[in-house]
Amino acid sequence: MAALVAALLIRATDNSTDITAIVAERSKRTGTVMLGALLALIVTQSVAAISGFLVAPHLTINAARLLFAFSLLMAGGGAVWPRKPVKVDNPGNPFVAITSKLIATGLGDRTMFATFAVAAGGVPALAGVGGFIGSFVVLTAAAVAGEMLWRDRPRRAIDWTIGGVLLIAGAWLTVSALRLI
Repeated sequence: MAALVAALLIRATDNSTDITAIVAERSKRTGTVMLGALLALIVTQSVAAISGFLVAPHLTINAARLLFAFSLLMAGGGAVWPRKPVKVDNPGNPFVAITSKLIATGLGDRTMFATFAVAAGGVPALAGVGGFIGSFVVLTAAAVAGEMLWRDRPRRAIDWTIGGVLLIAGAWLTVSALRLI
């Protein structure tokens, strides 16, 4: 559940949603774009869950909690930091375009780090599935909304609100993992 909620919040403040909305609207093939996003998320979230599984035996409970707290702090900081506008050229094949872009930007991004941290501290399969579902819900919303609707949302207000929630949760978990409360 933690990976699902983290993925929902982090993806809402991520450039991958803008890329998905742009490619879906410009190609007029939302279904194909969603299949490409599905494949990219399977790859990135599987890598995160497997990596967390491999690291988990080497962490104590508090170290795993501190890792998750750090991932939330990084995600919150990334959410409040101003983003560069996304520029997508005319996508030739929307499936290849979205899959390659989401895999390239998804390896090592904030959502993958949160899934990795949850997997390292709990059940890796559930973390991977949660990160996948949370990410796919937000990317689906972006693809269905399209470029114009997605860009017209109050981006800065959403980013600051979600970033604040992530920073507060990360700070709370940090203090808890360090046994200061």
